[in-house]
Amino acid sequence: MKTILSFMLFLACMVGLAQDKVYVHTTTASNTSGHITNLNHPDLNGNPNAGLVFVNNYNPGGIDAKYNNNVAGLWYDGVKWTIYNEDLSPMEIGAHFNVYIADDPSDVITHIATPANIIGHVTIMDHPLLNGNNPGPYLAMSHYYNPNAVYNTGNFGQYYLNGTRRLYDENFTAMPEGAAFKVLITGGAGSSRISHTSTAASISSNYTIIDSPLLNDNPNATFVMSHYWGIGGPPTEVYLNSVLGVWYTGTRWAIYLEDTAEAFPENVAFDIIIAPQDVLAVDDFQTNVNISMYPNPAKNSVTFNSTENIEKISIYSILGNEVLSVNVENQTKDLDISHLSSGTYLAKVKTANNAQTLKLIKQ
Repeated sequence: MKTILSFMLFLACMVGLAQDKVYVHTTTASNTSGHITNLNHPDLNGNPNAGLVFVNNYNPGGIDAKYNNNVAGLWYDGVKWTIYNEDLSPMEIGAHFNVYIADDPSDVITHIATPANIIGHVTIMDHPLLNGNNPGPYLAMSHYYNPNAVYNTGNFGQYYLNGTRRLYDENFTAMPEGAAFKVLITGGAGSSRISHTSTAASISSNYTIIDSPLLNDNPNATFVMSHYWGIGGPPTEVYLNSVLGVWYTGTRWAIYLEDTAEAFPENVAFDIIIAPQDVLAVDDFQTNVNISMYPNPAKNSVTFNSTENIEKISIYSILGNEVLSVNVENQTKDLDISHLSSGTYLAKVKTANNAQTLKLIKQ
């Protein structure tokens, strides 16, 4: 009886812990080949039916910033899920992605553009959770290669018309027949949903700042989002033909345009779906590589040691600004930090198969 009760308690705990999650993936030389980077997570590996979508993340944890101005999609290669560039351009090394994994795969549907649902640059989704609902359920979507092996290089948003939710190409390019999308609807257990609309007060250069207690002052917050055209009536009927990403400003999260030459427009509305970061995910950088740093605190110089050659060391302020970066081709590196102000810094040490972030105190 005791064994049965223990087993039932274990199952109850497992059910209680089941929830949506976001796994932060970073591209490295070891997980990237050409235009493709392989994801590595126990909920995804060997699971072609997994429910997932993703969004670019400029600086997860507020550090290690990297622009990535590429339209990308999802592809299951038979063993692992991958993210790939739709135009076949090389995948940026050091790029980051928030990969949202639904605990219930049915929360992520596959929508395929067919002659019956395509109108020019639009494809109509016919789904009971979406039909007749405006604003209705929150959405996030990603391109999906597998069903018909169709590339799709457009930036996409969503809108509502005549009782149905629709996906559309922001540049009015004709919808490719057979193009597919993974579409997260609402989000499941553990997730939260908010809306954001860009205003003159929230815009700075190429980004719009989100002000939400669910995200503020939390560099480890993780979420996905999508542009919802027209949700607020005519003022929000704004097109946004740009690759989007999210980034942490030091106190607030923001949505930004990967093309830094563009200015973020006003009245752009977004669905945002938040889920906890999965810190127990299989880390793409986990190997038997050991990295050490001493002395710490340090005054004039600090030494880094690794069991394999160090490729790069980057020092960031606590707000995520890069203050020092050096390329290295050795297992040991003495780094001069005498010019840095006293305070706390983050040292990102990258090797071919590993990347670790260490807390550095400068005296």
